[in-house]
Amino acid sequence: MAFITANWNPLGEAFYRKTELCEMSWYLRDGLRDSLVAVAPYGGPIALLREPHRCSPSSRPQLEIYSASGVAIASFPWKSGPVVQLGWTVSDELLCVQEDGSVLIYDLFGSFKRHFSMGQAVVQSQVLEAKVFHSPYGTGVAIVTGSSRFTLATNIDELKLRRLPEVPGLQGKPSVSLRTCPPGLSPQAGNIVHMSVSFSYKYLALFTDMGHLWTGSSHLQEKLSEVDTKKTTTPKQMIWCRRPKSQQPSVVLMWDRLLMVAGVCSDTVQFPVEDPCVLVGELDGVRIISSTNQELLQEVPLVCQDIFKIASMAPGALLLEAHREYEKSSQKADEYLREIKEQSMLGEAVRQCVEAAGHEYDTNTQKSLLRAASFGKCFLTDFSPDQFVTTCRELRVLNAVRESSVGLPLTHTQFKQMTLQVLIDRLVYRQFYPLAIEICRYLKIPDYQGVSRVLKHWASCKVQQKDLSDEAIARAVCVKVGDSPGVSYSHIAAKAYECGRTELAIKLLDFEARSGEQVPLLLKMKRSQLALSKAVESGDTDLVYTVVSYLKNEMNRGDFFMTLRNQPVALSLYRQFCKLQEQDTLKDLYNQDDDHQELANYYVTASYREKRLESRLSLLQSAVDEYNKAKNEFAAKATEDEMRLLRFQRKLDDEKGAGLLGLSLQATIEALLALGLHKQAEQLYRDFKVPDKRYWWLKLKSLAEKEEWEELEKFSKSKKSPIGYLAFVEVCMKCNNKYEAKKYVSKVTPEQKVKAHLAVSDLEGAADAAIERKNESEMVAVLSRCSASDRLLIDRLNRARATTAKNPTHTRRNTAEGTGERGESCSVIGPDRQVMMSSVKVESVVKASTLIGEGPVWEESEQMLLFVDIAGQKIHRWSPMTNQIQSVETGDMVGFAVPRRSGGYVAGVGRSIVAVDWSTQMMTSLVEVDQDKPNNRLNDGKVDPIGRLLAGTMGKEQRPAEAEKQQGSLFSVTSDLTVTKHLSQVDISNGLDWSLDQKTFFYIDSLSLTVDAFDYDSITGHIGNRRVVYRMEEGEGLPDGMTVDAEGRLWVACYNGGRVINIDPATGVRLQTVSLPAMKTTSCCFGGPDYSDLYVTSASLGLNQSEGRQQPLAGHTFRVTGLGVKGRPSTSFSG
Repeated sequence: MAFITANWNPLGEAFYRKTELCEMSWYLRDGLRDSLVAVAPYGGPIALLREPHRCSPSSRPQLEIYSASGVAIASFPWKSGPVVQLGWTVSDELLCVQEDGSVLIYDLFGSFKRHFSMGQAVVQSQVLEAKVFHSPYGTGVAIVTGSSRFTLATNIDELKLRRLPEVPGLQGKPSVSLRTCPPGLSPQAGNIVHMSVSFSYKYLALFTDMGHLWTGSSHLQEKLSEVDTKKTTTPKQMIWCRRPKSQQPSVVLMWDRLLMVAGVCSDTVQFPVEDPCVLVGELDGVRIISSTNQELLQEVPLVCQDIFKIASMAPGALLLEAHREYEKSSQKADEYLREIKEQSMLGEAVRQCVEAAGHEYDTNTQKSLLRAASFGKCFLTDFSPDQFVTTCRELRVLNAVRESSVGLPLTHTQFKQMTLQVLIDRLVYRQFYPLAIEICRYLKIPDYQGVSRVLKHWASCKVQQKDLSDEAIARAVCVKVGDSPGVSYSHIAAKAYECGRTELAIKLLDFEARSGEQVPLLLKMKRSQLALSKAVESGDTDLVYTVVSYLKNEMNRGDFFMTLRNQPVALSLYRQFCKLQEQDTLKDLYNQDDDHQELANYYVTASYREKRLESRLSLLQSAVDEYNKAKNEFAAKATEDEMRLLRFQRKLDDEKGAGLLGLSLQATIEALLALGLHKQAEQLYRDFKVPDKRYWWLKLKSLAEKEEWEELEKFSKSKKSPIGYLAFVEVCMKCNNKYEAKKYVSKVTPEQKVKAHLAVSDLEGAADAAIERKNESEMVAVLSRCSASDRLLIDRLNRARATTAKNPTHTRRNTAEGTGERGESCSVIGPDRQVMMSSVKVESVVKASTLIGEGPVWEESEQMLLFVDIAGQKIHRWSPMTNQIQSVETGDMVGFAVPRRSGGYVAGVGRSIVAVDWSTQMMTSLVEVDQDKPNNRLNDGKVDPIGRLLAGTMGKEQRPAEAEKQQGSLFSVTSDLTVTKHLSQVDISNGLDWSLDQKTFFYIDSLSLTVDAFDYDSITGHIGNRRVVYRMEEGEGLPDGMTVDAEGRLWVACYNGGRVINIDPATGVRLQTVSLPAMKTTSCCFGGPDYSDLYVTSASLGLNQSEGRQQPLAGHTFRVTGLGVKGRPSTSFSG
């Protein structure tokens, strides 16, 4: 221990030592004499500039930049004006303050970055003195001019110059620094000629021309000490020397041949100085740099004093001695350990050795202390090794960067203040990439903070190399960077583009996986067509719109349209945009492409925006001409019919004031019938060849609603009813007129007799009809309506059933049945629709069995089917083209998922509506509903035609389709995420959809066994006037998911019914039934290229083993084709 304390010098209660950091690698012929020198703290670089007036007239000053160990980094001749001061910023940029007030900024490698001026007034008076300083605001510059004016810039990165008030009476260069007499300093001490602030700016040192040194607080209110140095000459440098938390601050003063340390006591410590040197203030001492070596003068840390002082009995000293004796195999080791243990200080001893090792610069001393600490902790049972391990790792890193080749002579205290991230940044800035990567891996820094950050900087520098080809650099970057997380190839490509290497930037962008990063840079590089191709390939419509918008502003109209023509997807999206925003442009597009069909459609759409009939007819005539050019005879004829209808409506409006203009053909007939204009309605019926069934339905409903029963009876007798007479019975009953309804029961066909009698509550008649037809299902239907008082009728029906069972006959079936994974089905013959048995086909297309498949939505842009597995907690996407399925796990029950207009999806997970990013499989919660009902969850949800989301909740399920009653609600969510509750006390919120005119909202609460309708205001989202559209019949199961086809009819999936039923919402009549080979059908939607395919989801959860064997396709998703109807595109959520 004696040799360690040999260079300690006592000063008051503290000790000071000089530690050699390194030998300087430079060769300076004249040393540091007559040079401007600037040294950055924290082991920073050194800048050296010979004073211009010392150079010969024919030579230029040389500005040289070295590492802290004297390794040359950059050198170049100084060609600008005289330099007053050099300084370093916190980011290791060199500031050169010139006499004219200009400040030039260079990077570490001598490359010019930028410049700024300290004010125009400085140019005339010139700068006498300047200082570069660091503060919490950044790096600042302060100057004093020849006119004795002070100017200050506290942050050069956000330059704001501040001119201080003029000092009264000050003429010429000031001869003193301060005239105010601080506390404790007598006026006889002389004029203050030098001052210095501490590293933290909390303390101030003043030196007078009489040799007195005063130290105190920087606000001059508190005195620390006053020392007579016996030196009347002004020191060349005066620097504070104070370690953190020290109670013994001191100041280091330097003259030509002397270095003096003055503390709070009256004594001083003096060191001889052989060569000119420079002092650099540090956080925990003073660096002394000469032409040959570099040393650190500092107060010896207390823990080092405790361990290494002669005859010290500190726990750390005893542990160090015990380890030395242990290495000698001496029994004294045990004696020392016992002594420490008796004082219960072994843990403290280990801590002291670990802490002291961090303060020591010599590696052998570090090893001795750490070995002693390791030895001591072996005898501790509950000692945490974290500090020991951390210190070992940090010292290994520090010893590596202290090497002369690296040149960062940091102390452990400086390293802890600087932080590891800043050290990595410094190594990266100086291009020590391999060392930086090794440190990151050794310290196990996360890639995005460590290795990836280093590689990104390396690649940014690599693209600036002029001696390598674009291909070689791109290949090297790809091999080195690979798929490292956190490294953006677009960032590297941007650096290449800034260096003028556009082709290299394009090659690098090929490695970028995110199109959103590729496209903006390609647009910046004026590679518009390539940007458009990349945007289209990404499938991101917002990105395509961004590029198209850019092209539209940059190109002339012809080139723009030609470019889009080469990209069909972009052209299609632009057309969609024009349909909403730029109708005139859309017309030009169709004209340029000679697309007569779409141009005709445009004219038809435009006609509906015209209020004047003449203008509307003119546009419709243009549409007819274009349809004829497109050889679309049907559309041309339909448009001509529309024109005839408009003229007819105008005529009736003029004659009768009926207000019919603009109504559809059916609505016009309904209005005429309601107004009693039967002749005119008949004329429309004949002129427009309205189907008999439709006209009879319209007239039937009109006469019944007006209660014109005599006219209705005459109408029924006018000719044979094309819709049968059961319709008359049902309509009369809806109008609560059983008397009139009974008139038509006798006219009903035998197949419908039972229904007719039941409709008028004639159980006897219904029983007679069922027994006559020997139809068991009809008998069962009658029995279900019987009460206890109908005992005789019940017995009669049961006898008939028994007789029928003994003599079975062929009965006609009325449902379509799926025959397997791929098969045919027949359909119900409804009042006005009949589909041939062989035309409807059911096939299993998604064979991955779901627990509860639900919420199918067809994505038109992707041509994919989106659906969820509620109990499986997954969102699925299935592609018919590839038959591939992709999935995202939600972590909780998911009731629905719908596309989002801004990209991605919105899903109902638990009680939260979340945004789903499919590419990252990340979910972000947007809003939460039913916060007062933690057991609830979201079930079905759908987006209305203007982009508003409606979704319902349900209570806790005991088993599938058995939930706590009246716990659910129905909510809507607008684009700004405003939540509105519309319904409460819902059992199981399910199927949602809207009528074609958006004025009716259809809704299903499954346990109510009804399909309901509400009046709907699409602007406000208000619903009201609830009514029943259809009541489920026995055997049909529970109504579940629902969709509306292009004709406005409902398709309802029947849970536990194994079918989908088609309902006319106007009449409440079931038109068609499609059976499926899975009883638990859950929901349905139309999809496919033309929306003619019906997709149906199903569930497997809740089936027992026997049912599972009987229904092997349960949980599959089915496709039904051949229905003869089409669906409508879905709407994306606008939020």
